Amino acid sequence: MKTISPLQLRDYFIESLHVDANPNFKAGAGNFYESKLGVDFDFKKREDGPMFRVDLDVRVNPTEESYSKGPYRIQIKTQTLLEFDPSFPKADIPRLLGPNGLAMAYAIARGIVGQATGTSLHGKFLLPTVNFIELLKAKSQSITAKKPPPKHRTA
Repeated sequence: MKTISPLQLRDYFIESLHVDANPNFKAGAGNFYESKLGVDFDFKKREDGPMFRVDLDVRVNPTEESYSKGPYRIQIKTQTLLEFDPSFPKADIPRLLGPNGLAMAYAIARGIVGQATGTSLHGKFLLPTVNFIELLKAKSQSITAKKPPPKHRTA
């Protein structure tokens, strides 16, 4: 059994990161707030072999209303470079790239956001877990229907 995945992380970059701490947010028991989350993504095939770039855009509490109720407003855009083993069957690439590539890119964004908010006014913020299978289905259906997908799908 092979323990190394045919899909490997090769590099990642922050395109932009913005964090606003809400000075009016009062944390405490009974003041639980579920942040509003938007996630958008795109895959780009690179010319240099079986490499792909995942562009990820994550927004937390993007509207004034959601920000006024939550601890932070956050936007992070990342680029993640992934490479397949050249012997991996090309027909199987989409099946593995979609959910696994997004999960890898999102995990990177989660770590960056956690570090950036770790010394912020309300402490470390962890991006919530996202169901990428459902987001992939929604994006696929919107492309099939030839309608532009919502700019930021809420999870």
